[in-house]
Amino acid sequence: MTKVRMKIKIDSKKCSGCHLCEMVCSLFHSGIINIGKSAIRIQKDDLDTSLNTPLLCRQCKKMKCLDGEEGVNTQERKKFIWSHNRAERCPFDALTILGENAYHCDLCLGNPQCIKVCTTGALTLSK
Repeated sequence: MTKVRMKIKIDSKKCSGCHLCEMVCSLFHSGIINIGKSAIRIQKDDLDTSLNTPLLCRQCKKMKCLDGEEGVNTQERKKFIWSHNRAERCPFDALTILGENAYHCDLCLGNPQCIKVCTTGALTLSK
């Protein structure tokens, strides 16, 4: 049996910047709406393209954010809250940092909530 790797595919041109994805992420994981505690964030380029770009973990096969850590198991890779040190090693600046925590996309345990609320289709699931 082959393990299927899921990823969230982003189409920035379709993103309206509504922030619903950020809100539902924090609500699903923390029980409150606090976009600072969301694993996805919307970055707006006001000066150049005016595009809204969703940023979140790319679910890399070899996670550079975990470089230098020995014995990181599969369960640890799936956690939502990580140490901020891991975020600093991400070459894509994809993890939200708030205080000592980094918020890592865990794909909502296989049922990404952000995709459900993305009415424009900017976020889709790729397998």
